[in-house]
Amino acid sequence: MGRKIKNRPDHGGKNQYQELNILLHQVQDQRIRVGQSLNSISKLYDKSSAEQRSYPVYRTKFKSLFSNAISETQQEIELIQKALSKVSRVQSKTGTTPALSSSSPATCLPTSSSNQPRKAMRRGVLMSLLHQKAAQLPVWNGEKTETPPALTGTVPAESSYICKPGDDVAALLLCDDVGDDTWILAEVCSFNTALNKYQVKDIDEDERGINTTEKHLLSRRRVIPLPLYKLNPATHDHLLFAPKHKILALYPQTTCFYPATVHKKPETESDDYEVMFYDNNYAEGYAPPLSVPQRYVIDFRDKKRK
Repeated sequence: MGRKIKNRPDHGGKNQYQELNILLHQVQDQRIRVGQSLNSISKLYDKSSAEQRSYPVYRTKFKSLFSNAISETQQEIELIQKALSKVSRVQSKTGTTPALSSSSPATCLPTSSSNQPRKAMRRGVLMSLLHQKAAQLPVWNGEKTETPPALTGTVPAESSYICKPGDDVAALLLCDDVGDDTWILAEVCSFNTALNKYQVKDIDEDERGINTTEKHLLSRRRVIPLPLYKLNPATHDHLLFAPKHKILALYPQTTCFYPATVHKKPETESDDYEVMFYDNNYAEGYAPPLSVPQRYVIDFRDKKRK
């Protein structure tokens, strides 16, 4: 049965909505500026074509317009990411709380309850947000000879790297009453330098039957930062996780990471991994392949409580 939750105070809910409204207006304004930049490039191209003059004559102007368009687009991306993060925080303050265990991927899905319609709608919104974050993860387009920076695809973070508040991470915490540790998708709240530990919040606490005001203090070993960029298979195919490589992957339509093996790696920058999750119900020990975005595929790590 789902755990019954008392009505909680707003805790600044109105301010959250006001901030989100401001962000959305900023996104709209920035999108107009991007459109104006692209329109300027189009007009200059039409002018150069009409005059039948060579490209070098307009090289400086094109370079300036392209640079400005790129800058405006990057600002738009940053604003959209901030808005998505804010939506996620606002959405996490609503919904009901069913009690769940975590012994298998399916247990991260909501259980039945009298409030199922509202809960299902909330989960649908959350899953949509996670999908958007994965789709909008920028691609690192360096040269073949260049080494991608840390947290690009499979490239791990440096040992001294500290996640920022608001970052999404894979976090290992006690997920149910029987002591089964599970890797979940969480949001970083802060980092305590004295304790060398993170304070994180389960991104889907309402669905797992956990008090949404609770934050979890975890050692750095129990927190894995997610990629900040995707690898481009056209230039760095050799750095993608190869078939049969053991990984942790976010099980589709849940917020839990489970051990899996790579079945097929992405062939284009927009492709997902095809992964096979471990499942003893199948003779081969694996379930049929499922698609998981690069953002939610990380190198395997054992469950160690340190």
